[in-house]
Amino acid sequence: MKKESSRKRSSRDGMLFTRQRSAVAALVLGVLTDVAVSLLCLGFYNARSCFDLDVLLRHLSIREFDFFHTLHDFALLVAVRSVFVFGGIVLRAFQKNDEKFNSRALVVFGLATISWSFLLVKILAISESPEQLGFAGLWLTVVWTVVASAWMVAVWLLVLPSTRIWPLSNASAQATAEYSPLITNDAESAAVSKETASKGGVAKHMWRLVCYCRHAIHWFLLGFVFLLIYALARVAIPKFTGEVIATIVSSKSKEEGMQRLVSAVLKMTGLVAVSSIFGGLRGGCFTYASMIVNCRMRCDLFRSLMRQEIAFYDQTKTGEITSRLTSDCQTMATTVATNLNVFMRNGVMLLGSLGFMFSMSWHLTLVTFIAVPLVGFITKVYGAYYDDLSERTQKALADANHVAEQTLSTMRTVRSFACEDKETERFEGFVGETIHINKKKSVAYMFYTWLNEGCDNAILVGVLFYGGHLVLTEKMTADNLIAFLLYQMQLGENLYNLGYVFTGLMEAVGASRKVFDYMLREPKVANDGTLKPEVEGNIEFAEVTFAYPSRLNRKVLDGISFNVNAGETVALVGPSGGGKSTCVALLEHFYNLLGGAIRLDGVDISLIEHHFFHEKIALVAQEPVLYEGTVGENILYGFYGGSAEERQRLMEAAAKKANVHDFVMQMEKGYETNCGERGVQMSGGQKQRIAIARALVRNPAVLILDEATSALDTESEHIVQEAISEWCKERKTVIVIAHRLSTVEKADKILVISGGKVIQCGRHSELIKERGKLYHKLVNRQLLGIGDADASEDSPLAPVEGVVDETEDSTSEDTGSNGQ
Repeated sequence: MKKESSRKRSSRDGMLFTRQRSAVAALVLGVLTDVAVSLLCLGFYNARSCFDLDVLLRHLSIREFDFFHTLHDFALLVAVRSVFVFGGIVLRAFQKNDEKFNSRALVVFGLATISWSFLLVKILAISESPEQLGFAGLWLTVVWTVVASAWMVAVWLLVLPSTRIWPLSNASAQATAEYSPLITNDAESAAVSKETASKGGVAKHMWRLVCYCRHAIHWFLLGFVFLLIYALARVAIPKFTGEVIATIVSSKSKEEGMQRLVSAVLKMTGLVAVSSIFGGLRGGCFTYASMIVNCRMRCDLFRSLMRQEIAFYDQTKTGEITSRLTSDCQTMATTVATNLNVFMRNGVMLLGSLGFMFSMSWHLTLVTFIAVPLVGFITKVYGAYYDDLSERTQKALADANHVAEQTLSTMRTVRSFACEDKETERFEGFVGETIHINKKKSVAYMFYTWLNEGCDNAILVGVLFYGGHLVLTEKMTADNLIAFLLYQMQLGENLYNLGYVFTGLMEAVGASRKVFDYMLREPKVANDGTLKPEVEGNIEFAEVTFAYPSRLNRKVLDGISFNVNAGETVALVGPSGGGKSTCVALLEHFYNLLGGAIRLDGVDISLIEHHFFHEKIALVAQEPVLYEGTVGENILYGFYGGSAEERQRLMEAAAKKANVHDFVMQMEKGYETNCGERGVQMSGGQKQRIAIARALVRNPAVLILDEATSALDTESEHIVQEAISEWCKERKTVIVIAHRLSTVEKADKILVISGGKVIQCGRHSELIKERGKLYHKLVNRQLLGIGDADASEDSPLAPVEGVVDETEDSTSEDTGSNGQ
């Protein structure tokens, strides 16, 4: 075994070494190719446009350097590129931290942007001798420099980060690290995979955001048509402005000057009117389209949330979900639609301005673009930093929303414990975190603005200087220079707005990550059953094993098995945490099982159609939830069958069974009475009875009562219990979790659950005789409030074997405790 393991390790080491050697060889070959092609291009820098060795050798001599007539600078760029690529190989061999290596790669990207800017400066210098623009070597060198610089950036940003070039002495350790993911535990792999998917690429998220615009594509297209007309009108305005200025300056006579001035002004007036009208139409179309996108995003997200399993809500803060559903969707839709508008408007105007600028002077146009690569580099660095801060801001806002939602929805509890200041402090803490993050945003924006403004002003000074030079050398007219300056200002505004688009999209990407995570998340409990069997109410738990997803290492149910026959009333009792409510949650198909099966009339509940299943099984929880709406709407919640008259009849019948009808009819608006948010307008007992009516209205085959009568007074409980008993005679199944003796003793079967197993089963009269066992202890401790020391043959427990009298029932109500 050891020999085989050693042989496999040696094989892996050999494969790793071969791969490392191939990667290094490929990069070295790339460097040599760069040097060879660059030198070859220099040899073509002559009037004959053919290779000349003497020209090449002259470019290798520093004495022959002339900035305006030779290309020695490009030879220096070749040397710098070679040093950086070889330096990357060496650094990758000793730098194991990917994050630090990627941060150094930005320096290389900065070098490439500087080299591209230098190209423009060099072309302008060479153009001082126009005949040199016809040398083939110049353009070959320019094209190859662009390609080679892009290759150098690709090596640092794409090739080297994905290539492991450790020193050979560490080959074995690297091989182990490389193959270790094959034996990584599933939970860890899933966590890494989830994090990677969550981060995703910026381009991928942007594409998803833009794809959402297809839901309002007709409005966007109409807006684009209006935008095109608006942009073309705006682009022509500087041209006529230049004509007006030229007319004022160069007119020979007053009459001729006035005539030309009026003509130019009338044209400008028409253009301004067209741009104003179509600008308004464009804005209206894009605004309406953004609302459509926003609504679609929210609906898609809410639809996805409705599909998620209960465990998702157990593990995810409600405030975080509502934050994604409200502020994040709003940010995404508004930002994308607005920036799409800004991008298209400024993009069209930019292209139009460039056309006019090139027609006036290509020299000045190159001057204008000298700083563009540098601005692009600054924008990339700023955008990545801003993206990270935006994501952190959204998380802090989600936390603040969670605190606000949690506090405002439980204001009675907050007030009763005088925790107003504490909750305020928690909320202010998360809001303070957003302020801290936005402080960093502000500082970053300040530096970004400084650099952008600096580049803009440098370009303006450069254009004025070089444009003045062109005018003085009679290569350009003064009026064209004025028009060019106006176009340059418009171009600068367009570029600035396009930079703002990038920043805005980064904010949308930061907000979109969690939203798309929720949208694309597949629920772990699939409610995709299709069967609609005849349901009588027979329930079977067969060797059911379960642990909550947040605590997979702790089994709540461990191979539990029991049967509930149709028409039986079965009580689940046991200590807190024993698994009673978990059985109910699994019967409702809230979670997937780890093992075993739960069947309804012999059919696995996961195979039964979702809506049909929950028509046949109704749950009344210990803490009922009522929604903002009328009493009638709450009773009929989730019940859609029959006509309006039939629904009204069934609602009133269910209300009477649950002892709701009488107190509702005493209210001024009857069943139209508003329950308030979360049923705040109703008492605890009223809410519980409405919840019971909501369960009975659908005439389920199985009714689950989780401490459902705990909030009722003795008379109401007696009436409801009688209604349930009558209902059970119709061959209906009832499962009860209760700690009141009056409820438990009437059950046809009592299941005592502890430690995830059924440890006792029988009727009350049978189990109470088993002295010393758990059920007897629960009766003493929890139901009657008597400790073990008082439990003797002569204790007041004696009547428990028969029917408990009214006093004992009252005692059990007052001293009962909640177990699950």
